[in-house]
Amino acid sequence: MYSFYFNKSVQRLCCIRQIVLIMKLTTLLIILTMLQVSAASFAQKVTLSEKNSSLEKVFDKISTQTGYDFLFTRKAMENTKPVNIHVKDEELAVVLQKIFEGQPLKYNMEDLSIVVTRKEAATPPHTSAFADVSGKIIDEKGVALIGATIRIKGKSNGTVSNADGSFTLQNAAPGDILVISYAGFVTQEVKASDVSSLTITLKVDQKKLNEYVVVGYGTVQRKDLTGAVSSVSPRDIDNMPVTRVDQMLQGRAAGVDVKSTNGAPGSGATIRIRGSRSITATNEPLYVIDGLIDAINLNTINPEDIASIDILKDASATAIYGSRAANGVILITTKKGAPNQNNTNVSVITGVQTLPKTLDLMNARQFAEFINESRIDQNRAPIYPNIDSIIGVVGEKGTNWTDATTRPAVYQSYNVSTSGGTEKMTYFISGNVIDQQGIINNTGMKKYQGRVNLNKKFSDRIDMGLTMNASHYRIDQGNVNYGSNSGWVGSMITLPPTMPLRKPDGTYESYNPIWYSGGIMDTPPVVAEMTENYNTVNDLQGNLYLQAEIIKGLKLKSAIGTSLSNNKSVYFQPSNIPSKVATNTMTANASSSMGTSTYVLNENTLTYDRNFGDHHINALGGVTFEHRQNSTMGISVTGLTDDIMKYNNFGAAAQANRGISSQAEENNRQSYLGRVNYDYKARYYLTMTGRYDGASNFAAKNKWGFFPSFGVKWRTSAEPFFQHSAINKVVNDLAFRASYGKSGNQGIKNYQSLATLSPNAGSYVFGGAPALGYTQLIVANPDLTWETSTQLDIGTELSLFNGRLNLDANYYSTKTKNLLLEVQIPQQTGFVSRLVNLGKTESKGFEFLVSGDVIRTKDFSWKSTLTLSTNTQNVLDIGPLDMISLDNNGYGANTNYLKVGVPIGANFGAEYGGVWHNQQEIDAELAKPAGGRTLVSPSGFYKPGKPRYADQNGDGLLNVNDYVYLGTPNPKLFGGFGNTFTYKDLSLDIFFQYNQGNTMYNDIEFFMGAGAEYTNQFAYMVNRWTPQNPNSDIPAVNSRDNVPNSRFLHDASLIRLKSLQLSYNLKRFMPRAIKSASIYLTGTNLLLFTKYNGFDPEVNKENDNSTIRAKDDGTYPNARTFAFGINVGF
Repeated sequence: MYSFYFNKSVQRLCCIRQIVLIMKLTTLLIILTMLQVSAASFAQKVTLSEKNSSLEKVFDKISTQTGYDFLFTRKAMENTKPVNIHVKDEELAVVLQKIFEGQPLKYNMEDLSIVVTRKEAATPPHTSAFADVSGKIIDEKGVALIGATIRIKGKSNGTVSNADGSFTLQNAAPGDILVISYAGFVTQEVKASDVSSLTITLKVDQKKLNEYVVVGYGTVQRKDLTGAVSSVSPRDIDNMPVTRVDQMLQGRAAGVDVKSTNGAPGSGATIRIRGSRSITATNEPLYVIDGLIDAINLNTINPEDIASIDILKDASATAIYGSRAANGVILITTKKGAPNQNNTNVSVITGVQTLPKTLDLMNARQFAEFINESRIDQNRAPIYPNIDSIIGVVGEKGTNWTDATTRPAVYQSYNVSTSGGTEKMTYFISGNVIDQQGIINNTGMKKYQGRVNLNKKFSDRIDMGLTMNASHYRIDQGNVNYGSNSGWVGSMITLPPTMPLRKPDGTYESYNPIWYSGGIMDTPPVVAEMTENYNTVNDLQGNLYLQAEIIKGLKLKSAIGTSLSNNKSVYFQPSNIPSKVATNTMTANASSSMGTSTYVLNENTLTYDRNFGDHHINALGGVTFEHRQNSTMGISVTGLTDDIMKYNNFGAAAQANRGISSQAEENNRQSYLGRVNYDYKARYYLTMTGRYDGASNFAAKNKWGFFPSFGVKWRTSAEPFFQHSAINKVVNDLAFRASYGKSGNQGIKNYQSLATLSPNAGSYVFGGAPALGYTQLIVANPDLTWETSTQLDIGTELSLFNGRLNLDANYYSTKTKNLLLEVQIPQQTGFVSRLVNLGKTESKGFEFLVSGDVIRTKDFSWKSTLTLSTNTQNVLDIGPLDMISLDNNGYGANTNYLKVGVPIGANFGAEYGGVWHNQQEIDAELAKPAGGRTLVSPSGFYKPGKPRYADQNGDGLLNVNDYVYLGTPNPKLFGGFGNTFTYKDLSLDIFFQYNQGNTMYNDIEFFMGAGAEYTNQFAYMVNRWTPQNPNSDIPAVNSRDNVPNSRFLHDASLIRLKSLQLSYNLKRFMPRAIKSASIYLTGTNLLLFTKYNGFDPEVNKENDNSTIRAKDDGTYPNARTFAFGINVGF
C-alpha cells in the first residue's frame, strides 16, 4: 500500500464581484500565479529543526514547505534511522542529501514527486559498471535551468537540477540513455557515457512559434505573420453538442463578437469581426471553406471534420480577398489523412436540451384582477365577475403557456471517420448523423452528412487534392418567429393564463385576440400539433486541385470548385384546426417553394518561395473566375377541401385561390490577386498585397475595384542586442507589427444599379384585349460602387517564462465610406427613395489574448486563456438627413435609427419619466409656458397613472424630436475566459463568455405595455399605479401609448457559463488495438447572469437587418444542454 503526502498549503480564493474588474486583473493574476508556481517549483528553500524525528514526519514538513509529494511503501520505511537536522533556508537538494545520509533508502525526483525506495544490495566492486553522472543544465542563453528533470530512460532513477543548474545522477550504466526535460523546452536524450561531467543546453520549444496558420491562398508560420490572425483550435471546442461551427466561436477569439441570436435548430450565430461597418450591405464575415469562397451553408459542415479555424482581421491579412473582406474572413480547413497513420474514430453524443429560464408573469388571479380593473377603467363590465370560478378551472397559477409550448428535447449525434494512407496517397473519410429536437414543440433538425478528402502525390513535383462534402437535412421550423402575436414564442408569453389549454370535451381552445380585429386564432400547442412547416436542403460541394513545381521554388496550382444546392419548403394547415372550426371555414391552406443554387469557382495561382542567404521571399500571383446562379419557384393555395393530399394537390384549389411566383438571377466575378512576403534574417518582415476585383452587380463604369494593403513586422527578440540583454532571460519572444490597407464590401443584391422591371399582365387594354405592361421597381443608379474600408492595425506579440505566458495585443481603427443608403427623392419621380453611395462610419478598439500554462507537472496541468476586446463604432455621415429610421416594430414605434455621432443601429426613444401621480402634477406642468415644459405625454394621456416623458425641446408636444440616444446594441467590452485542468487521465474544461455595455429592446414587453386587453403582463405590473398606490411609477391599466421609450430598453450585459466538460481518458484500460478512448459529460449555456428580463439577452428578431442586433420580438430562445459522449479510436 502506498502513502501520499500532499502539499497542505491553502490557496486563497478571491471572489470578484465586478466582471470588468475580473477582466482587468486576470492578466496580472496569471503572471503572479506563474511567478508563484515558478518560485514554488524551482527555487525551493527548506527550514527544519528536528531531533530524533521519523522520516515520515520530516517528509510531511518538507512537503508542506515545498509542494513536493513523497511516494513510498510502508515496507521501505522499515529499519530507518531517526533524523537529526537543523537547517535554515537551505536548498531542497542539500536537505534531501542530509536526511538520506546513512539511510537504507534512495530517492528519485521527477516534476513535483519524490519516489523513495530501498537501496539494492551492493554489487561486488569487480563486477560494477555503474557510475555517478554529473552535469549542468542551461538554456541557449547560458542561464541555469533550476528544477530540470534528469532521469534514466526506462528506469526509475532520476533527479532534478539545483539552483545553479547542476545535478548528480547516481548509478548510471554506460549504455543508459538520460532524458532531460524542462517545461517550455524541447526534451533531450543523451547517452550516460557522454555526460560524465558535461553542460547540457536545452532549446526553447518552438512549436508555438512555428505553428502554421492558414491565410488566403497558403499557409505561413505564426512567427512570420504581419497581419492580425486569430486561431481557434478544434481541440478547444471538441465534443460540444453543436451543429454549426459558428456556434463554437463565442468568446474564443479576440475582436470577434459572436451572438446566438436564434436558438432554433439549424440557426446560426451573427458574427461581427471588429464591429459593424455597413448600414444596408452585410456585416457578416466572408467564409472560405477548403478554398470555396462564400459558397457553403454552415449547416452542411460537420464540426468534427474541422482541422483548423483561422480568422483574418486586419487589412494585411484580408486584402487578398478584396471586395468581400471588409468584415473579416473566416478560413476553415477540414481534416486530411497522414501517411502511414491509419486511424478510425467513432464518437457518440446524446443529451437533452431544456429552456434555461422562465419569465416572471402574472398568475391567473393577478391577471383576472388586472383585466377587470382595465374594463372598469373603460366603463365596461368586468370579464371575470367571479374570479374564483375561473381559478377553479385553471388553478391559481393558471395555464402555463410556456410549459405547454416547450419540452425537454433530445439531442443525438453519431460520427465515424477513418484516415490514413501512404507516402503517395492519403485519405480522410467521415460520416455524421444528427437528430436534434427543438425545445419548442414540433421543431427540430435531422442531418446526414458525409465527406471524402483525398491527396495524391504523383511525384516529388506533382500532387493533386480533392475535397467533397455531401449533406441532406430537414428543419422543422414551426411558426416561431412570425411576430409577437401569432408567433409561438410571443404567444406563449402574452396569452392569458385564465384561458384553459383544452375545452371540457378535450379539444383544443382557440382564442380571440382583440388586438387583431376580433379574428379567431390558434394557440401555439394547437399549431405545433396540427400544422406542418419544414424545409429540406440537399448540398454537394467539391474542390479539385492540381499542383506542379515547375522549377525549384516555383509552383503552379489550378483548382476548380463547385457548390450545388437545392431546397424545398412546405407548409400545411388542415381544415379542422380549431380556429377554422370556430368560424365555420373548414378548408385547408398549403404552400410549397423550391430553390436551386449553383456556384462554380476556378482559381489559378503561381507561387515562388526561395531563400537567398539571409533574405527570404514568398510571392503569389493569381487569377480567379466565379459564377453563381440562383432560382426559386413557389405556390400557395387556400380553400382546399381535402386534407389527405396536403401540399401534393395544389390543382384542387380554385384558380382565384392560387398564388404563383418565380425568380432567377445570376452574377459573375473575375479577380487578379498578388502578394509578396519578404523577411530578412527572420527579423524584419514586409508583406504587400493587392486584389483587383470585377463584379457584375455594380454599375458598368464601377465594376472594378483595387484593394491594396501592406504590413510590417519587427521581431525584436531576434536582435543581437536583445538576446544579450538581461530581459532575454524572461522574455522569450517579442515582436511589433503594423498594417494599413483597403478592403471592400459588395454584399448587396443583384441588379441594384439597374432600373429593373416587373411584368404586369392585363395592366391595360389595347385593341379590346388585355395587354402586357411592365412596372419599374427601382430607380437606376449608374454611379453605384463598392463600399470601401481602410484599416490601421498596430499589434504586439509577447512570450514570457519560456513560453508559459503569451500575450497578443492589437489596436485597430477602421473607416468605411461610400456606404449604400436609401435617400429620399422627389415624389414626382414616382418613387420614394433611391440607393446611393453616401454614408461613412468608423470602428475602433483594442484586442487582447492572454494564454498561459499556469501549472504544468507530470500528473497535473492548468491552462488558462482570456480574450478581452473593446469596440466603439460610430456613424460619421448620413447625408443631409439628421436621422434615418432602420425598423418598424409593427406597432407604429420605431426604435433603431442612424444618427451622426452615435453607434450603428443605436436605440432611440423618449426618456421615460415615470407616471403622473396626481392631477396637481399635471396641472402644474401644463401651466408652464411654451418652451419651458420638462415632461410631456401623448394627447389623451394627461391623466393620473399615465406615462410621461422628458420634453427635450420644451414645446409641450411629444414627437420624434423628443427621441434621444438610449443605448447601443453592441457590447463595449466582450470576450471569454477559459480554464482547462488535467489530472492524470481526468480533464475538466470550463469556459465563460461575457459582454458588457450593450442594451436590448424588449418589443414583447412594449407590446404588452399596460393594458393590451387579454394580454398577460410581467408580474411587476401588480405594483402598478392605482388610486390606492399613487406613488408607484409603473403605469396604470390602459396606458399603452405606442411611444418607444427607455422603460423597455434593458441592460443586456451578461456572464454566461458557455460550456463545461468533464472527460476521462480510458486508454490505459483498453487493449492494444484501441489507440484512444474517452468518455465525457458536457453542458452548454449552464448558467446565465444578466439583468435582462426576457428569455435571453442575445436573441434578435431582426437577423435579416445587418444593423439591428438587439430586438427581442419573440425570438426562439437558446437552449441549455446536458450531454454524455464517448470517443473511441482504432
